[in-house]
Amino acid sequence: QKKGRWPDTALEIDEASGSIVNKFDELPVVGEWPRRPLELATLRLQSMLGISLSKWDDLAPDDEALKSGVLTQLGGCIATDQDAVLYEYRDKGICAVANFEDVLKKV
Repeated sequence: QKKGRWPDTALEIDEASGSIVNKFDELPVVGEWPRRPLELATLRLQSMLGISLSKWDDLAPDDEALKSGVLTQLGGCIATDQDAVLYEYRDKGICAVANFEDVLKKV
């Protein structure tokens, strides 16, 4: 928050004591990964701005792929060992994320 990467209303920081109140704590968690919808949306937006859009020329599908109907996905995770894929996860929808424990079991 101090670095200006998200709105300044998410956390209440007491500069004197350093204590923090996280406004997201008031919301219910979703899925197996204990994150709240607004936390996930914030993380995804940060990824989109910091990675997807800034590296769009490198990451965008080429014209041939677009003509064949390829759609881009924001989320996903892959873990490899040399050429072998140990774990792969494809985003199934908004607020969907790879379960970190599943990743660790495979690597």
